[in-house]
Amino acid sequence: MTKEIQYRELSDFSEYFILENIQRDVWNVPDVELVPKRLIYATRKSGGVVIGAYLEEELIGYVWGWIGNKDPFGVFVYSHHNAVRKKFQNLGIGFQLKLEQRKWAIKQGYSLVNWTFDPLQSKNGYLNIHKLGATCISYNIKYWGEMKDALNVGMETDRLYCNWYLDSDHVNSYLQQKQRDFTSVIDNDDNQVLITEKKENFIHIVDVKLERSKSVLALEIPSNIADYMANNKALAIDWRIKSRTVFIEYFKKGYKLIDFVLRKEKNSLRCFHILEEQ
Repeated sequence: MTKEIQYRELSDFSEYFILENIQRDVWNVPDVELVPKRLIYATRKSGGVVIGAYLEEELIGYVWGWIGNKDPFGVFVYSHHNAVRKKFQNLGIGFQLKLEQRKWAIKQGYSLVNWTFDPLQSKNGYLNIHKLGATCISYNIKYWGEMKDALNVGMETDRLYCNWYLDSDHVNSYLQQKQRDFTSVIDNDDNQVLITEKKENFIHIVDVKLERSKSVLALEIPSNIADYMANNKALAIDWRIKSRTVFIEYFKKGYKLIDFVLRKEKNSLRCFHILEEQ
């Protein structure tokens, strides 16, 4: 993209109706699943933050969050939406919106931003864990209940609850693209907690390993779970149930999700959550 994207807070209520249109475009949500513009505006007026991405004067994406306060975190920013119109995705805009949110939070005196994401969505894992440096120690079953948007209909809404410690050594290292190399972990079958095989363009789980004791483990997921949802729903559900069992077990054992690795292999892309014993 040759034209520069501008980022600024949304202060004028007249712009907030566009956020509903962006939700429809990004998530194909029916009206019943929309977050109304007045609610988003109310959180902003009461201390939250809404930052927009503008191409010239067109609002093409936004990040939205409010202030939370709960144990064991204390006061933090809860980030609920990070949305970019489909035709502008994969250009780094979502990443930059999170960086703008980080700058805002640090300026306001906050040290932590939290949010949830679907552990089977590889793009979200790569952005949240690998690029931004968020970490996770909490897995939540059916977090959002039944949802009717295109990404979630027919699938239980399990979510990872992730923590972005804004000025930690881990986050600063990842933002500087100084991620660790986990090639040896992925290459060693003894580090795999889901044993998989590829059949007819789909990855199947053939075994679940709940007794691994290595300090660093790899948990594979499909590169595009949406394809499974559309073409092999039973297999998508199998991935949800079995990956859920693994996350819950290893979080109980004291492991933390610290990275998300993509590996290109011939004509395929393999994706791995990286868990490290704490």
